[in-house]
Amino acid sequence: MVESYAMEKKVIEVHNIRKSFASGFFKKKINTALSGVSLFVKKGEIFGLLGPNGAGKTTLLNVISTQLLPDTGTVKMFGRETTKLSMHELSALKSRINMCSGNPNFPWSLTVEEILKYYSMLYGCRLSACNDKVNELIKTFELEKYRAARYDRLSTGTKQRLALAKSMINNPEILLLDEPTIGLDPDIARKLRVKILEINKRTKTTIILTTHYMKEAEELCGRIAFIKDGRIKALGTKAELKKKTHAKDLEEVFMDLAR
Repeated sequence: MVESYAMEKKVIEVHNIRKSFASGFFKKKINTALSGVSLFVKKGEIFGLLGPNGAGKTTLLNVISTQLLPDTGTVKMFGRETTKLSMHELSALKSRINMCSGNPNFPWSLTVEEILKYYSMLYGCRLSACNDKVNELIKTFELEKYRAARYDRLSTGTKQRLALAKSMINNPEILLLDEPTIGLDPDIARKLRVKILEINKRTKTTIILTTHYMKEAEELCGRIAFIKDGRIKALGTKAELKKKTHAKDLEEVFMDLAR
């Protein structure tokens, strides 16, 4: 019974994922991004992915989100293997997830309101409901005074808030956050972390977070996987990782596992 209950709570299951990329024209070079990655994410948790640059974190998120196909291995979302879904089933799955990048890129000439309306329509939102949702997100993410501001005139912090607002346009059950506070001033980063926690607690959204900021991982994440060279070197709670590496904080954990 306990095992069955645990299985029901797994909304993401990654098993032995491998992914490589070829570069070069005449003499191709194979770069391995993921080399046998396996993990699972439980419903409603904030799961952290830590690792140095080039470790494979973003590639893994793109495989989970179905933007990339793995070379081998399987990904299950809500108990269904993603590579075996029909186009209609895959579309239905994508309507239940969303992603926010730390380097957002929206049409530079559109305003904040226009960008949110555009993405809400992409998710099939009707006009009246679309307006209500956009107004709700603008209020939630404190974007009122930027409603009519063009994207290219926004500060980096405001762009990040807009990116997070966009990622909530479809009320996702799974939210993938790829370094959402990178390059932000400490006060703005802190406000975004508060928003992420609020989203998780209020909506029970399952979140996977990649970050280079150990303070962020300390504040937000329950379980954490540390990835290096496309492989998981350690996985567990913060306390378990600290115990394993005899570290007093996640920064020491990171330095130990990155060596």
